[in-house]
Amino acid sequence: MGEIESRIVEIIREELANLGRADLYREPLVAFSAADNPKYQELKEIVGEWHQTPTELFPGAKSVISYFVPFTKAVVESPKNSVQETPLWGEAYVVINAYFNHINQKVCDYLEGEGYPSKKIQVSYDEKTLRAPWSHRSGAAIAGLGYFSENRMLVTAKGSGGRLGTIMTAAELTVNQEELENKCPYLRDGSCGLCFQICPVKALTPDGFEGLNCQAETDKNGELLEASRGMVGATTCGKCVSICPLSYRE
Repeated sequence: MGEIESRIVEIIREELANLGRADLYREPLVAFSAADNPKYQELKEIVGEWHQTPTELFPGAKSVISYFVPFTKAVVESPKNSVQETPLWGEAYVVINAYFNHINQKVCDYLEGEGYPSKKIQVSYDEKTLRAPWSHRSGAAIAGLGYFSENRMLVTAKGSGGRLGTIMTAAELTVNQEELENKCPYLRDGSCGLCFQICPVKALTPDGFEGLNCQAETDKNGELLEASRGMVGATTCGKCVSICPLSYRE
């Protein structure tokens, strides 16, 4: 790993530590991919024609920085033990979602100081179609941070319970070469299936995923958390992640 890559990793780790929420988060994982990796073009077929490539989102992009902020064990285990909304899981989402802008800006400031224009990628999606121009998970998979399990989460070396961030830059960074072996038991031999069983609205099944049903459940949880805790933006569920044997890894 070169000097620039090492400094990017340091900044992300330092800024997350500065947040001071070791009760919610563990040390992040960081990986790099080339903006012209042909797999990004393939996402237009896999995800949909609306998914944009790095250079469509940021002309001049040479590299994509993907990073994963893993939740602590207490956060990861909380949804599977709850009947409805989960305050701890919701708080972990809300806090890091708001803090991503700060981390990303610090990385961009460093890169631009080195002469490399960069862009923070903050994704919003259409609530009617659930379409978004960028998938943090797909970008992270292309960077080699992890693999997709049957519950459609990205499983990293530290599990799937956590959040992902993306930054694009004109710097040519050394890309990751290693790929993690897919250990999802359902994909390997059809065993497990706990994520199907726990889904409260049966949005996740062996035959597919009903995104709008999932969205309705997370919206309901968000309303309950806002009413009971004053927590805004915690439209979460997390049960299919929490129950997964790959959700938390040391």
